[in-house]
Amino acid sequence: MKKLTFKTGFMPKDGLDFVHQRKFMREALLEVCSPREVTIPMKQHTGTACDPVVSVGDSVAMGDLIGVPADMHGVPVHASISGTVTKIDMIRLPNKVSCKAVTIKNDLRRRVSTKIQPRKDISKLSLPQLKKLLWTSGICGMGGEGVPTYTKCLKAEKYGVDTLLVNCTQSEPFLSCDLHHIRVNPSKVLEGAMALSGICHVKKVVFCIEDTWTDEIDALSRVVNNAKERYMDRKIEIQLFKPRFPQGCQSLLIKALYKVELPMGKEPEEVVKAVLFNASTCYAFSEMIEKNQPLTSRIVTISGDTITGHNVLVPIGTSVSEILERVPGAHTAQRIAWGGALTGVALSSLEVPIIKTTTAITIIRKFEPPRLNCIHCGACVGACPVGLSPYLLNRLIELGQTEQLPSESVEQCIACGACSYVCPAGIELSTNIAKAAHRARRSAAR
Repeated sequence: MKKLTFKTGFMPKDGLDFVHQRKFMREALLEVCSPREVTIPMKQHTGTACDPVVSVGDSVAMGDLIGVPADMHGVPVHASISGTVTKIDMIRLPNKVSCKAVTIKNDLRRRVSTKIQPRKDISKLSLPQLKKLLWTSGICGMGGEGVPTYTKCLKAEKYGVDTLLVNCTQSEPFLSCDLHHIRVNPSKVLEGAMALSGICHVKKVVFCIEDTWTDEIDALSRVVNNAKERYMDRKIEIQLFKPRFPQGCQSLLIKALYKVELPMGKEPEEVVKAVLFNASTCYAFSEMIEKNQPLTSRIVTISGDTITGHNVLVPIGTSVSEILERVPGAHTAQRIAWGGALTGVALSSLEVPIIKTTTAITIIRKFEPPRLNCIHCGACVGACPVGLSPYLLNRLIELGQTEQLPSESVEQCIACGACSYVCPAGIELSTNIAKAAHRARRSAAR
């Protein structure tokens, strides 16, 4: 089978070489976190925020609806534990989102909403019923993008897509939350993907995965082969990719598959007639179909350069601080990221909740590298997957010459962190450039 990839980017060769360090994360059973309380933001997705539908003093069970979106561009929010609502207040997340948040104190009784129970026969679900389940599930893109899954399906219908891509190319160093689902629950990932393919009216489903993950490929191959007889109206296949960061980025995955550059502001649905879903997103929808279980928890990878990494099943709204209480030495680390080692957001406070798009908590570099002036080595240029010159962009930002940034295509930055990682001078290129790119895109949208 031909193995695909994009040019540039990089393959880590040192301590972040997860190819040789991922085995310790391949747990058959997950550690389950049971927090003292959760603080659940009403906006964990792109689109409109939810309005709380509970009040202080209310008793809630896990899975109860606590937030309703104002329109179809949001996703509902559900209680992730059982307990009592103790506070409804504004919160500001590390990704700069400000919204209301509902705090629930855990009663430790693990009460579950009466609506959550196994469905007797999922084969009898009609397409309208599947659409309703998707809307009420509260699922958004769990790979980090946060686009409401229901909204993405509507867009797929609008543009007449013919292919559904399941993104299993978790290429960021240390991350393995998606890979855990693929290895342990491949049938659920597949069933979720097939249900989404029905809603999107596509006839081809492609699982995209890096060739390094042989156990996961074997698990996927078994369920795909078994499913072909049940889904004879659809073509199901697996496409292998060469290991390279940031392979999992939507635009780079499309570039590797279709040899097409996605124009700025355009989506795969419109350009190549394909819709892309994360493996964890597919798993979450299968849970909704089988059990009427909305998205109330997710797998988070806990890793870093000073600890043995593993995956934890975490209720949405659990604070980073409480999760790291069980990780020796975590609170003395110099930097902790809300997300992956390269694309995560450095935290100034650990009193930050896990949300639906949080893939990891990463404890980075116990000892920071020395910070030097740019030596003009060009390593960042070679590593940039979208063909920018990060050293030049950073210099323009430092000099305050931001009016020249658009001519250097700063808006194309995908904030992957590759330039910062390869920089021998230890310059935080990605942080400055990503902020400038966000401002440029926002200005262009006005």
